Amino acid sequence: MKKITIIGYSDDNSLFSSILFLIFGIILFTNPGGVLRFISYITGAALILIGIINILSYRKILKKLNIEQKSKLIVGIILITFGILVMLFSSLIQTAVRLIFGAWIIYSGIMRLIEALNNKTEKISFVVRLIISILLIICGFYVAMTDLIYATVGLFIMIYAILDIIGYIAYKKRI
Repeated sequence: MKKITIIGYSDDNSLFSSILFLIFGIILFTNPGGVLRFISYITGAALILIGIINILSYRKILKKLNIEQKSKLIVGIILITFGILVMLFSSLIQTAVRLIFGAWIIYSGIMRLIEALNNKTEKISFVVRLIISILLIICGFYVAMTDLIYATVGLFIMIYAILDIIGYIAYKKRI
């Protein structure tokens, strides 16, 4: 008898990863600031660890081969410094990303508003474009002022995970 395998649903790891995604999505949706702070700390710690490894590698090469490879030392120091900065300024990074996305949406709304005001030939089309551009500008300010973007990503992760779990269950029932 031939075994039929559908990519993504053939093992229990798929269900496990979907449940992890669902949990991550729920946490990101309900507490985006905390998740981003945690990710910043993990990223900062990883950069510091890689920097330490570079410095130790520099010392090892210098000691064993008597070759001075300063690039490893410099990269190590830079990574440690950058890792510490990422950890110290995690909330600043979160705010900067929010402001950049918000500014981009506002810019897009303003450009659409200018385009709508320049092309008033069709009344219905003009009104629709005018409303969309104003809504974009409002959404841009809202994104810049709140954690909406991260909560939205969390919502999409939850939807993906739920659909994946449903697909897994449907696959298991078919077999």
